[in-house]
This record gives sequence, C-alpha cells and structure tokens, in this order.
Amino acid sequence: MKKVLILSYFFPPCNLTAAQRSQSWANYLSTYGYKPIVITRRWDEKISHLSDVSKSTPNEIKHEVFENYEVFYLPYQSNLRDKIYVKYKESRFNYIRQMLTFFELLFQPFFDFVIPYNNFGEFALNYVKQNSDVKKMVVTGNPFNLFKFAFTLNKATGIKWIADYRDAWTTSEINLINKGQLHKFMNYLETYFEKKWVGAASFVTASSQPIANHVGALVNKEGHALYNGFVAEDFDEIKPAGKFNEFTITYVGTLYDGQKVEIFCEAFKKLIDENPTVSVKLIFPGLSFYKAQQQRIESVMKGYEKYHECTERMERNKILAIEKQSHILLHVAWDEHNGIIASKIYEYIASGTFILVTPTDSGAVEEIVEKSQCGICTKTVDETFTFLKQEYQNYLKGSFRTNDVNNEKALQFSRQKQAGRLAELLDKL
Repeated sequence: MKKVLILSYFFPPCNLTAAQRSQSWANYLSTYGYKPIVITRRWDEKISHLSDVSKSTPNEIKHEVFENYEVFYLPYQSNLRDKIYVKYKESRFNYIRQMLTFFELLFQPFFDFVIPYNNFGEFALNYVKQNSDVKKMVVTGNPFNLFKFAFTLNKATGIKWIADYRDAWTTSEINLINKGQLHKFMNYLETYFEKKWVGAASFVTASSQPIANHVGALVNKEGHALYNGFVAEDFDEIKPAGKFNEFTITYVGTLYDGQKVEIFCEAFKKLIDENPTVSVKLIFPGLSFYKAQQQRIESVMKGYEKYHECTERMERNKILAIEKQSHILLHVAWDEHNGIIASKIYEYIASGTFILVTPTDSGAVEEIVEKSQCGICTKTVDETFTFLKQEYQNYLKGSFRTNDVNNEKALQFSRQKQAGRLAELLDKL
C-alpha cells in the first residue's frame, strides 16, 4: 500500500456535510492501492449551532487506526473571536467579532500564528520528515489556508500534492454578490496567495468541472472534477414503512440568498390555490439552523403556514428516512451560475426518490440529473406548476416516480467511483 497524506479540516466525527468528501477518500482509496493518513482537527462535540465549530477542544492529539486508514485529530484552541461567538452567539458584540474576523483574514497569509489551526502545518511537516515513505498528499479546502501549509511542506520536503476545492475560492461567482469594497479588496489580496500556494500543486481537483477549469486557468494547472458523489449503502438500513400520507416535497440542506427558491414556492402555492383541499406538504429539515433563511421561507409562504415546515437540525439517519419517504426531493440550483453543485444532489440520487431541480442552472447540476436519469429540471413558475400538478394527480392515483440508483448511469456518481478518479491522479504524481 502506498501512503497518501490527506489534510482536511472537516472529518468525522464532525457531522457537517463538508466532512463526507475526505471521509469517502479514506474509505475507498485502499481499493486502489493507497493507505490514507488523515490530519484533521478534533471534533469532540456534535455541531448543533454554528458556534459549536469555534469551541476549544482538549489539548491532546488523538490518533485512531481504522481498517483502511488512520487519523490524527489535532487540538483546536479558540481565539478571542471564537470565544466571543461561543459565549454570545449572534446577539451581542457582532461588530467586534466581524472586525476580529477581518484582521484575522488580513494577516493569516503572512503570519501562521494568526491561524487558529496553525498546528496542521507543523504536525504535517514533522510527520513527513519522520515517515520518508510518504511521498504524496491531497489537501482539501476550505479553509483555504491549508494550501499555505501544503506550499510550505512542498518547499521543505518536496512532497507532491493535489489541491482540492470543495468550493471555489477567489474565482467564486457568488462570494462577492452584494459585497462591498472591503470584500473585493480581500478577494484581490487572496488571489495573489492562491496563485502562489496552489501554483506549487501538481493538479487541481474540484467538486465540479467549471470550478476546476476556473481555478486551473488561474494557477496554470490541470483542473479535474471530483464530484462529491453518493454512498448507496447509507440507505441500506433506512427502511421506512412507505411514503408519507401527504404528497410531500422536501428540500434538504443549506439555502442561500442567491438561490431562487421563490420560483418553486410560487408554483407550490399555485397548486394549493387551484384546490384548497389539496393534501400536500413542503418540508425543510434543518433549515431552522439558519434563522435568516427560515424567516425567508416564512415570508414567502405567508398565509400557507399549514402547508410547509422548517425543522431544527436532526440526526442524519432521520434526514435520510425523510428523503426516502418523500414523493419529490427539491433542489434549487444557482440560476446563471454554472458549476455550483450542492452535495445533497448526490444523496438525492442514492435515496431513490425522484428529483425536481428548479430553477435549473442549465449547466453542471442539470447535466448530473440528466446523466443519472434521476429527475427533471424546470426553469419557470409555470413549468414547475405543470410538473407538480401532474405528479399530484399521479399521487392521487397511487403512483409516483422513482429512480434506479443501481444503474450504471447513476453509479458513475458514487463516491467509490470518484475515489478511483482521485487514485488515477495520485498515480501520476
């Protein structure tokens, strides 16, 4: 087995979606001849509020060995900004916290001690020096300062590495939406360091091909798509009695201002208006975690309160059960922004429940849905209403659409297949 070092800030037991990408590599790279050595931070508490990420952990390194990989969990010590956030949440000292965040971002490229997780760089350097058989590394961002550690490690030891992007950094089409001159200045500054740090990588990988292309062009490197993918086995033990009694449409995951969920909501309300006795439900599991987005849905759906529900965060198995029990799974793509692929779209595929994407991005998300043959894409309120009306009529007749996760068209988006593509790139280092 060839060893490969993986630097990933997020990794289980962290219960955020970001942890699943590097976990899949740890699980499956052994199939292709690699033994992953993962360096991450300690995650001693389940994340139920965003402030939980900022809590300090015990100050000892944990080392765990699994069948296919091993993990070093490094301690995390909160800085002043973190401590304010943990103690007061969003309610007090918000301005001070934002100011501290700005200065932290400003000085991080120049001084490692400003980075709360700077122990990643030192630990990785010592590990590579003490283990001469480690010749290859994958570093996944964000946080993107991990690329700084990789750059330094490459210069000190010659280790070859792949820069992996779960999301775009300075090339993002959405990060500067409705942002002021200060954010634009920071983006300009970070562009310089992105070119410098990632320029030392051998390849760039990203969660979509458009992101890989944009970053690759910026740093003059080959860009390859590594989709987040799905694990069909996640649903093996999820065996609900059947579909919900009401015709149920579910949106899972984070919702952002740039996603035009209003298009679907207007079509949904139109379905109700046409028949006030309609038996339908729109569910947003976990969206109450994001108060601003919960309020947004409540505003859009005012007067239709009995037809929709936003819940607090819940256990992943409960989310998976809801996905299987729903009649339709809703995804809201970033209209006019190609290449932004939420990882939930892959979990949707694995659930077997039919997918509705509205509005479509006419790009990467639509391509995944079409290639997997697991759903349909609409762009307007009228198109969406027509689809909902037909599917509701089918529901009344006792039938509904499903998708087949075991066909080759769907399986190409499995996490195991994506790990195989990563292994192919590692073979070239």
